[in-house]
Amino acid sequence: MNITHLLDTFQAIVDAPLDDKLSKPFRKFFLESILLIASVYGKLNFSALARNSEFCESTFRQNFKKRFDWAKYNFDLINIDENRINAIALDHCFLKKSGKMTEGANWAWSGCANAVKWGLEILAFAHIVAGECYARIIISKQTLPLKSKGRTPFYLQHMDKKERNNQVAKCLRAIFENKEILLSISNIMVGDGLFASYNFVTGATSLGFNVISRFRDDAVLYYLYTGPQKEGRGRKKELDGKVDINNLRENVFEMATVTIGEKDLTTYSAIVKSKSLKRKVKVVIVEFVINGKKIRKIFFSTNTSMSTSDIVLLYHARFQIEFCFRDAKQHTGLENWMPRDAEKLHNCHNASLATVNVLREFAKKLKEETGREFSVGASKQILHNAKLFREIMEFFKGLKSPDAQNNCETILGLPANLLLMGVIERA
Repeated sequence: MNITHLLDTFQAIVDAPLDDKLSKPFRKFFLESILLIASVYGKLNFSALARNSEFCESTFRQNFKKRFDWAKYNFDLINIDENRINAIALDHCFLKKSGKMTEGANWAWSGCANAVKWGLEILAFAHIVAGECYARIIISKQTLPLKSKGRTPFYLQHMDKKERNNQVAKCLRAIFENKEILLSISNIMVGDGLFASYNFVTGATSLGFNVISRFRDDAVLYYLYTGPQKEGRGRKKELDGKVDINNLRENVFEMATVTIGEKDLTTYSAIVKSKSLKRKVKVVIVEFVINGKKIRKIFFSTNTSMSTSDIVLLYHARFQIEFCFRDAKQHTGLENWMPRDAEKLHNCHNASLATVNVLREFAKKLKEETGREFSVGASKQILHNAKLFREIMEFFKGLKSPDAQNNCETILGLPANLLLMGVIERA
């Protein structure tokens, strides 16, 4: 494993999606920044990056304030196979933050702490694939208070005035801002139970997306009436009784088996009407066995023609976005950035998440060359070792003693497994 080849491979991965119209100084700065985020240990902030780079701290502060199209960059970075079932997963991520001067700092829900805490909150969109452990972040956006001016957007007109600045409205605005990129990946949007609301589903469908999510266990669902209708005036009969998920009508719900990993799950699917969503949806009731007890959960899709397996597999793949957040917090400094300006924070958060995408692509290249599979943390360790090894080589090349060339040959002859020092293969 050659040092120069290793670093050149990483640089090629970072450089490939960049726009040719970017200036050379900014391109150089971008490549250096991503390499630093991917290789420097400790808390990542502008001061830490400057200590490990030829650029000064003010250079990082000035360049991180510039606008950059992260959605297009990540879209060009990932490989989208149209033969697979692609979808967009969206979820919120809580970031710890001290102080009250940072723009957007407020009380927000922390899933890890299972409580409301003070900090920042971002909304992220990721590309997922049904039935695969795969997720790549497309774009993240901080959930800042909205400043509504002018006419109400069409995708918010179904909401009350008091609701047009809530969490759902912020999500819909973020979807609208990145609609073109997201639709080029897929028109299927997958979210957890938070997004199973009338306001979100109605807004997302008006933007051209089908929504997959999960109902509460006590969701009110109705069978659709398919019998003969009375002649004459008056509204036709539409509903035919309430759905009891523990006592389903066999002539309406279709039973099937969906395999996830090594588990076979029993599912029951049908087209029903949801009271909360005020629309017809395809529901899939999945039966889980936990400690010998059968538990049923209700999933749904606004696309009534979607297959049962696709709905279950896409919702199962949704959780992969959480691993992107985990890797970014642990290895690329997602929670460490200290700017107070919203624009700088936007670039910092997206730089951390984009670096996770790059490290995963880098891990693929390593697997092709070595046959070994590495995690994001292991890939960072390899880059850190390679960067350190390069510094040692440069040091020996710069010696002014008569034996400098011999020293250089000595360092080049060190075993290649020095790059794998401290690296543990992924389980």
